[in-house]
Amino acid sequence: MTEQRTSDKSDRTLARGIMPWHVSLIALGGIIGSCYFLGLGLTYSEMGPGAVLIAYIVAGITVYGVMQSFAELLVNIPRRGSFVSYTREFMGDTASAGIGWAFWANWVCYIPSEAIACATFMNYFVTLPFENQAWSTFVWGIITLAILTAVNLYHVKWFGHIESVMAIAKILAVITFCICAIGIWLGFIGGNLHPFTAEGGFIGSGVILGGEGSTMEKLFPAGGLIIITYMIWTLVNFQGSEIVGLSAAETQDPATNVPAACRKVAFRIILIYVIPVFLLTLVVPYAEAGLDESIFAATLGAYGLKWAAGLFTIVTLIAAFSCANSGFYGTVRALYGLSVEGMAPKGLSTLNRFSVPQNATLFTIIPIWVVFLLGFASDVMGLWGDEGLPLYANLLGISGFTGTLCWVGIIVSQILFRKKLKQRGYNAEEVLTVKARWYPGLAYFSIILQIGAMVLLVFEAMATFIISITIIIVPIVVYLIQKSRGKIRTTAVLGSDEVLFDEKFPGNKN
Repeated sequence: MTEQRTSDKSDRTLARGIMPWHVSLIALGGIIGSCYFLGLGLTYSEMGPGAVLIAYIVAGITVYGVMQSFAELLVNIPRRGSFVSYTREFMGDTASAGIGWAFWANWVCYIPSEAIACATFMNYFVTLPFENQAWSTFVWGIITLAILTAVNLYHVKWFGHIESVMAIAKILAVITFCICAIGIWLGFIGGNLHPFTAEGGFIGSGVILGGEGSTMEKLFPAGGLIIITYMIWTLVNFQGSEIVGLSAAETQDPATNVPAACRKVAFRIILIYVIPVFLLTLVVPYAEAGLDESIFAATLGAYGLKWAAGLFTIVTLIAAFSCANSGFYGTVRALYGLSVEGMAPKGLSTLNRFSVPQNATLFTIIPIWVVFLLGFASDVMGLWGDEGLPLYANLLGISGFTGTLCWVGIIVSQILFRKKLKQRGYNAEEVLTVKARWYPGLAYFSIILQIGAMVLLVFEAMATFIISITIIIVPIVVYLIQKSRGKIRTTAVLGSDEVLFDEKFPGNKN
């Protein structure tokens, strides 16, 4: 059990500028990044139809568990430092420093990959007048990062507006694919001769069970164990779900809107992942998937819908920018949380006139530029290679590992929160305004699966695993050194509507 903490109150804190209608769209669009349109091709090609569908269902259940735990913490102990505040309060300083800084590093590594993706897609429409197209990609990437910085330094209401509009575009694209895929499967689209079955009309099981071998071999060509060994690359597709929790500090009426958004996670997962993935397996063989282009564009294009390539290039561009934008927003708020909790320099919690963490934003964008430059050089010069995985896949792996660790921290914090309540004589059913569904079974299932996925990453990508572990260990070492020097603040700086666990549930009721 951690020591009891004290807090100072401050009137200068994050503004509640995110509107109720923003919350649902941010929650829905947050999990549709470019890795949804591009990364899905990787997981499908490696896992096969049956395995990829099960993997997304299992990952969806896991993420639902994370969001249930997060909602319980956010409403019952409102904190604007978000999950960093909870991990410090219930898991201790050292673990929180590792998890909080890992989340920051997670997006610092991942946002440049989205900037590269944005630049690549912009070249599809406008190639700048350089002899080497790589320099056009570089310039578009810098422009993308500059826009991200400007958006995140302005009033948070505009972040809500921009993310909501982009979420609508992404949702409409997914719906369009589903309608077209159903038409293809039924034989209404694709002409008289389908490209993958050499037959016309109703496809039926001709794609998913086509070819030689037993039914199990067709559904699980790489075996069943790959569902777990590739779970990190599956989970990274869901990253962004936690943004709705991070935005709770700036959401109007969070006690109502945040739990509602978290409860709808299961519906969103079915709508955005399970149904499209299932339809994908019905109309395109896994051997045709890959990272070369959006699997959705490639599929519809193969059936004669040539307009799909342009449409999904635009949508993937939007998704890449949206994912980078929401990730930038989230990691700056996590850094703000580290600062107000005393685990990052105090100056990083300084707010500008729009009540946005200005110093934390600038502190974050600099290493993002550095990683972008290194990523650009590695792609151009071929410096990065790990067991045949390209830069994009490696960045997905690092992001997946560190992001999953943060999810584990949220659930562990909620479990310790419940245990601490019980130790102090409180009945959770009576005192909690919002309670996590299916507790504790769902929480423990989510933890076990995520830890297993992180451990098994070592068998798939050793270099990615080592880099991820280093990202976690380095801030812990730095924190312990600073703590030994007496440089760590022990008093949290809270807003007037925030509260510590010890303040809300004091003493022992027994």
